[in-house]
Amino acid sequence: MPEYWRPEPQIPDDDSAGVGRLLDRLECHPSSDLWKELEGLLIVEAECWVQEGFTALPALARIAQDSGEKDRHQALDLAAVIVRTLHRNHLYDELVRANSEAVAALHRLAQARLTDSGNLTRTTLLQDTLAFAGYTFWASISMDFTDEHYHVGCPHCSTRLAIVIGEYGHYSAFRHYNDGDIHRIPLKPAIPDELTGIGRWMHDTAAAGGDILLAEGLTYLFGQATCGLCGSTFDVADWFEAENSAHQPIDPIVARTDRST
Repeated sequence: MPEYWRPEPQIPDDDSAGVGRLLDRLECHPSSDLWKELEGLLIVEAECWVQEGFTALPALARIAQDSGEKDRHQALDLAAVIVRTLHRNHLYDELVRANSEAVAALHRLAQARLTDSGNLTRTTLLQDTLAFAGYTFWASISMDFTDEHYHVGCPHCSTRLAIVIGEYGHYSAFRHYNDGDIHRIPLKPAIPDELTGIGRWMHDTAAAGGDILLAEGLTYLFGQATCGLCGSTFDVADWFEAENSAHQPIDPIVARTDRST
């Protein structure tokens, strides 16, 4: 079972008329109260499981394009939460495909604000942009490289491994119930200039924004790990993404790894 599986939340009752009215009001006279009310109708536990959220993407794109900085951020933040849910929610893929121009517009705006930190962290800005670019898995995972850990199955022997990136070290290990991380083997970080594809973009964006912790952590995430049982070495990010990324309706700007190759 993938690490990021969770039971689907209770889907709220349909309130398409209410959502439509709120979007109309936000396009004319946006306010914090209206944004809060709209989010309450669309988002449950940081995910969107209602059709109205995905049909709202064109309106959110218009608001983001036509509004001042505060409401542009509000529209982008809400749209990013909706689009991130595509990693798990495939009920409305056709709606997203039909609104591909709106998603592309949101992506352009998210890219533009990467140079504007505001009240958002560099990781949030980067992951919002990733969501609109079709990388909903990378947009959804935690990237707290002060103390981050992931779980992957060794692609050669299927042993479950903990991948640790943070102040306590950078290693693969077996996570023991009583003894913690055992059989630790250091990760081999990627050389930044040798990174390619979305890993290169993520690293270079973090570095350009001055987030050294994020940039360094990404070199380990896109580096190599060794299995403590069979001794095989594998690319962490490629396998982590392959284990967890289902098909979704936004074509990524760089092709994903195919775990069958």
